[in-house]
Amino acid sequence: MLRALSLVALALVSCGDVVNDPAIDPATQLDEAVFKCRVEPILARQCSYNACHGNPGSALRVYTPGKLRATPAATIDDAIAPLTAAEEHANFTSAAGFSLGTVSADNYLLRKPLPSAAGGFEHKGGAIYSGPSDPQYLAIAAWLTGTGSCP
Repeated sequence: MLRALSLVALALVSCGDVVNDPAIDPATQLDEAVFKCRVEPILARQCSYNACHGNPGSALRVYTPGKLRATPAATIDDAIAPLTAAEEHANFTSAAGFSLGTVSADNYLLRKPLPSAAGGFEHKGGAIYSGPSDPQYLAIAAWLTGTGSCP
């Protein structure tokens, strides 16, 4: 009994408040203009299907004309209208959240859509990039590293 009480006392003494520094918002370190001209078109073309990332419940959610909109469209013209500034910014923050503030071989935006033979993770939508030299992969990597630019 004394041993059990000693263990409980030791456990309670070793417990304390854990304080974590706040994480840096990755969106503050990424270029939204480069996202808009280089990355957003890739996500819109490859990832925005309703069963995939064009679904409001998806962790990486992508708004696009004719598919998912921030506000349900009242008319077909509303549905196919260009994205609003708020929708474009929401796409940016959604993708930036996956950057984890770093670029590495394990970055989900880069590795998840790679073929498994190229080191990709299992992706429900299949491989999007042909490999690490795919222009789409390189465009997203450039945005993440801050080396991308717009024409």
